[in-house]
Amino acid sequence: MAKAERAIDPMDFTSIPRTKDLMNSLPDDVRICPEHEEPVVIRESDMSLNPGHGAPFGEAAFTACCEPALKRVTDAIALANLRR
Repeated sequence: MAKAERAIDPMDFTSIPRTKDLMNSLPDDVRICPEHEEPVVIRESDMSLNPGHGAPFGEAAFTACCEPALKRVTDAIALANLRR
């Protein structure tokens, strides 16, 4: 099965912990794909041993089993951020 992925801009890396908390608070029917039963996650890669003042990773992305699952979660996050 092909994975769907949407990169997170490095400027938004500091909001990843808050975004992960928000994702975990979403109802299962939004956070977990009803067809494939897999959750949408944020994947960080390119771990740095010396991050300095930046994030301890060089890349991050939303990763899901399929594009509809990815869209459902990112739309829910965008809506929640608009309400703040």
